[in-house]
Amino acid sequence: MLAASSVDAMLKAKGLAEGSLYNRIKSAADSHLITKEMAEWAHDVRLDANDQRHSDMAAPLPSPEDARRVIDFVQALGLFLFVLPSRVQKGIQDATQGS
Repeated sequence: MLAASSVDAMLKAKGLAEGSLYNRIKSAADSHLITKEMAEWAHDVRLDANDQRHSDMAAPLPSPEDARRVIDFVQALGLFLFVLPSRVQKGIQDATQGS
């Protein structure tokens, strides 16, 4: 559930605050903030969280592998949305200051 909350918080930090998490993920993909494949993975994380959040008794408990998969995604999403753009900006700034 916390992984889905992290996805939600990151998308809100990027200005996608309207509607549900489903809508934010779709908007992020439609606006090319994330790739179509990243959106698919984000939806998987969202749906996995729904099973636990809504106490779906028929849904199996997450395994350690499930946990690693969602943590890997959240870390990758954070790198993609925040760390890499910051590094690119710094690289551009350094290059223009050095010329």
